[in-house]
Amino acid sequence: MTSTCEVFCAGNAVADVLARPVENLAPAGTSQRLEDVALGPGGNAVNTSIALARLGVNVRMAAALGEDRFGQFLRERVRAEGLDDSGLVPVNDCKTSTSIVLVQASGERRFLHFRGASAHFSDEHLDWGRVQGARFFHYASAFALPAFDGPPLARALRRARESGCATSMNVCWDVQGRWRTLLEPALAWTDIIFPNREEGKQLTGQSEPEAIAKHLLQAGVKTVVVKLGAGGCYVESDDEAFVSPGFPVQAIDTTGAGDCFAAGFLASLCRGRSLQESARFANAAGALATLSLGGADSAPTRAKVLAFLAKLVTRGDIEQ
Repeated sequence: MTSTCEVFCAGNAVADVLARPVENLAPAGTSQRLEDVALGPGGNAVNTSIALARLGVNVRMAAALGEDRFGQFLRERVRAEGLDDSGLVPVNDCKTSTSIVLVQASGERRFLHFRGASAHFSDEHLDWGRVQGARFFHYASAFALPAFDGPPLARALRRARESGCATSMNVCWDVQGRWRTLLEPALAWTDIIFPNREEGKQLTGQSEPEAIAKHLLQAGVKTVVVKLGAGGCYVESDDEAFVSPGFPVQAIDTTGAGDCFAAGFLASLCRGRSLQESARFANAAGALATLSLGGADSAPTRAKVLAFLAKLVTRGDIEQ
């Protein structure tokens, strides 16, 4: 079977249980009141895939699930977004990956994460017939899938590149501190990488976005996009380098905002837009994703992003 999707997204699938606001936990044996709670689809692959679909992109995904209630919940939510769930690989005798997300009043959050089925997902689970023909192969979960990172990731990106796909990678936090040593083999096969500033610092030893980008470009990456939160992003390739200002909003929950940013960037590129146009679109998508509780559930539609940008143009906050 030949895939006609625009983006093939591989990574983790996670059931998110979110609670807000939680600044500090109450003492043991006591109760703590919350303003809001939610059960939602999460994980970088699910967040990014749903965000891409809402932005009008034909997307296929691959991730691992347990055969349990959370796994069924994720399948149902993926299908509800019009996505094909055949790439969600069931793992016997494993529970679905789950995060308890403690969201502060500022929108920042802490995760209590159970890795579950995601620990077993690797490049060997990919159906390359579904990848064939995609414009982008996006690895959404660097450092979140222990069986995928390292040589298997380099192997997958190389195969995707040789199949005619451009490749992209989202960077997560490496709790084991391996960073560059683990990603090194894959960087030469990466067309676009999306670290945030702190992740970029851990990867390269550099603090400034420009230095982070140069370090990764020298390692073989073609385009580096350093996410700066409300500050926007810094983008550098062989042809250009620029800062794209962010759009400050009153954030409710930043869960999944980075995934929505990456989805916005790739969606814009799929529409033939420039790096600068894609950065602005991605900044808007990421900002809008913080306005409600949840990761994938807060992803904006293409219409909402365009309306948001049009309003800023009308007010004179940004140029057309």
